[in-house]
Amino acid sequence: MDDRPKTRPVDRERKPASPQPPRGAKQIVIPMTRSQYDESWHDPERLRALVAGWAGSAPELFPAGFDRGYRLHGFGRASRKLPGLRLRKIVTAQGVSYWLRPSFIAGYMTGTVDELAYPLLLAAHGVPAWLLKIGFGHSEMYWHRVVERLGRSRLVGTTVRDPARLPEHLAADEHHADWAGQKGYVATTVGGGCLLGVALTAAADDAHLREAYGVFAAEARDVDPGYAPETVNTDGWAATRNAFAALFPTVAVILCFLHGFLKVRDRGRKAHDLHRRIWDVYRAATAEEFRRLMGGLQRWCATQTLTSPVREMVAKLWARTESYAVAYAHPGCHRTSNAVDRPMNRLCRLMYAGRGLHGHQGSSESRLRGWALLANFRPYAPRGKVPRAFDSPAHRLNGKRYHEHGLHNLMASTSLMGFRSPGPAIR
Repeated sequence: MDDRPKTRPVDRERKPASPQPPRGAKQIVIPMTRSQYDESWHDPERLRALVAGWAGSAPELFPAGFDRGYRLHGFGRASRKLPGLRLRKIVTAQGVSYWLRPSFIAGYMTGTVDELAYPLLLAAHGVPAWLLKIGFGHSEMYWHRVVERLGRSRLVGTTVRDPARLPEHLAADEHHADWAGQKGYVATTVGGGCLLGVALTAAADDAHLREAYGVFAAEARDVDPGYAPETVNTDGWAATRNAFAALFPTVAVILCFLHGFLKVRDRGRKAHDLHRRIWDVYRAATAEEFRRLMGGLQRWCATQTLTSPVREMVAKLWARTESYAVAYAHPGCHRTSNAVDRPMNRLCRLMYAGRGLHGHQGSSESRLRGWALLANFRPYAPRGKVPRAFDSPAHRLNGKRYHEHGLHNLMASTSLMGFRSPGPAIR
């Protein structure tokens, strides 16, 4: 038996972002089915017509300056993974080379939408790789890598296609994760109903959380350099609040009312009348009414026989009255952490099914980011006979989609790997 202490395979410091985008950021993905590929991929006139149509209707899929013109420059090598399929090389008027990729081909030529759509839908719902192997073949590592490579794209840039759609109100929290036998933290940021930040870190202090949430901040400012959210909802953990205050100096930090209630409920589960009165306070329409009802709750509690732990937690609720009242100055903000708690519940099930995280920081984080993208673009469940206005969280956030098929839409959204600000030219 090996009695040596286990060490976490962690990168001691998060590698700084390279000034040069990765190779995948040189791929322009255009919505295209296999039949369209067969008809137009080798016909320059038809292909140009397709590219021109998408460049006009979805310029965010293309690099800056693409409207100045380009020329077709041959084909890439035939893929050994997908026989008969090749990318097309183009050169823009600035002399920068890019590759055209149809959306029915996954990144890194790992498969086609028809092959991957159902297994990745299951992966989005937390089905582990060993079950995907049984149902769809390949190896466990193949399915890990499909999700991991998807997670190399920018989470914000891929999900939010229009800078004007970046959410003004956020919610953030950390999920405790088993990471190679030790504790890790997944700093999670949610906005507009989508996961916009998922970063793995080894500690939950000010420095580590500022670095972890800084990944979201950097990606959001790549989409809109002037981005500054109006509010962020957090629990009472000081390091989380300090991280957002440092990254976005003008943000208003909203204290989660739900966490305050849960501390009372957990110490007095049978105090149903108290629970109802607390939520009556929460439903106040204005800050003045909220303060008045909180004072009424305090007077009512003084007449009741409450256990010492319950009374202590209720006293903390009163002490934070002004912190809770801040939310009334920001209509539309998240007053509770439900927006982030719900996706974190799914993250918890994902972690349990996979028995935690087992890789290095980079690979483990990429798998989490890939899962987050799948969750953002996965279709909503049917709602009886009532048709839904939107297909997925990303469709609802953006108000548009590139293709009615969810995975086609995701692949098109990964054009340029979600990078917006042009990096150094790669000839």
